[in-house]
Amino acid sequence: MMLLASTIGLAGCQQIQQVVDPLSSAAPLPQARLLLREVDEQGHAGATLLKDTDGRPLAVLEPALITTADIASIALARTEQGQEPVLNLTMTDAAAPRIQAATEARVGRRVAFSINDKVLSVATIRGPFGKAMQVAGLGDPAAAQRMFTEITGTQP
Repeated sequence: MMLLASTIGLAGCQQIQQVVDPLSSAAPLPQARLLLREVDEQGHAGATLLKDTDGRPLAVLEPALITTADIASIALARTEQGQEPVLNLTMTDAAAPRIQAATEARVGRRVAFSINDKVLSVATIRGPFGKAMQVAGLGDPAAAQRMFTEITGTQP
C-alpha cells in the first residue's frame, strides 16, 4: 500500500502508516467524482485548471490516473500515530495493473487527488502503487467523516 498525503499533512507517497480501527468502509457513489491526476509542471495547453487547498491555481493533466470507477472501496480509518483520520482506497482488480504502471512511470512527480474538482491533497509519488493507496491530511475527524459521507452516501 502507498500513502498519498497532502502538502499540509505528511509529505508525499510512501509506505502507509499502521492503521487502526477502520471506522467504516463502502463503495464510492457513482456520482462522486474522485480523480488522481498528475500536476502539470510544464504548462501544457489543454491542462485542467483547479484550485489547490490554499486557493491557488493548480493545473492538472488529463486523463486521470485514477477515477471513481477504479475504486472498489473506501475506508475511513485513523493512523496509530496521532490518530489522524485517513481514507484507505482499494482499487478494483481490473484497474490495479494500469495504476501500478502509471505510478511507476511517474515516481518523483506530483499528483493531485480531488473530489468533485475540489483538490483535497497534492503529493509526490515516492514509489509505484496499484491495489491500494491512503489519503491523509483530511483535517479534523468531523471533516473527514463529512467527506466520507459525501463520497459514499453512508455515515461512518
